[in-house]
Amino acid sequence: MKTVMRIMLAASCAAFILLAALLVSARAQEAAKVNPKDGAEMVWAPAGEFLMGSTDADIADVVQRRDKLRPELFDDEKPQHKVYLDGYWIYKYAVTVAQYRKFCAETDRKMPEQPDWSSDRHPVVNVTWYDAASYAMWAGAQLPTEAQWEKAARGEDGRRYPWGNEWDVEKCNNWSDTSAAGKGLNGKCATPGGSYPQCVSPYGVHDMSGNVWEWCQDIYDKNYYASSPAKNPAGPVKGDFRVLRGGAWGSTSITVRSACRLADSPDATYHDDGGFRCVVPGEKK
Repeated sequence: MKTVMRIMLAASCAAFILLAALLVSARAQEAAKVNPKDGAEMVWAPAGEFLMGSTDADIADVVQRRDKLRPELFDDEKPQHKVYLDGYWIYKYAVTVAQYRKFCAETDRKMPEQPDWSSDRHPVVNVTWYDAASYAMWAGAQLPTEAQWEKAARGEDGRRYPWGNEWDVEKCNNWSDTSAAGKGLNGKCATPGGSYPQCVSPYGVHDMSGNVWEWCQDIYDKNYYASSPAKNPAGPVKGDFRVLRGGAWGSTSITVRSACRLADSPDATYHDDGGFRCVVPGEKK
């Protein structure tokens, strides 16, 4: 009798484990989608509020890391504020060389020169904001707004990095990284998407810290946060520069923070450390 009960208990446990695995798999599939135009994997960022920008404490932590840094250099990250966003799909990885080559072939564009270390799986680099925006339009997508990019990188709780608040040189591809994937100063190169699974964001987005800078849709205004809308901010309507986010393989802990903002001419290419990813607004289906 005891043997039969053990067998039944073991069978019940096995069935429970199988059911739990199926539920996890179903939820993962529910939160994943593929863009049929370019084959890009996308993950869902649900509607809701998140904390955008930096607090005085966040900036104080940055300033103490390096001599001669002044707090006012980071005023464009203030004030930290709550932002509500509608739900959207965001590319799990930055747009790759292979995906961009397909775009060039179908639109009769010249493929930008890529670094010697690049491959089809690496993020495409040496692209302007205009190039990125044109790709997004071709793919039936758009570049992320600053708010969409930042929420996808840090989640809802205002963490400083995709993985949390504490800096760790081996969490992402950056100048100081000592891991075998990017090799930091000695490597001087980007890595294929997903090479740093420890850098995944709360929504399952990869490489939002380091690897390559990423173009955003927004025009840059250092004072924008002081008057930006609390719901679905789309950026200023006038300005000469566009926003880049995330830092790159040659960046330090200061510029790979989720709240860090960089601005440059939309004609700039950023050579071997600037790329982009796309978002697709809509419903979770």
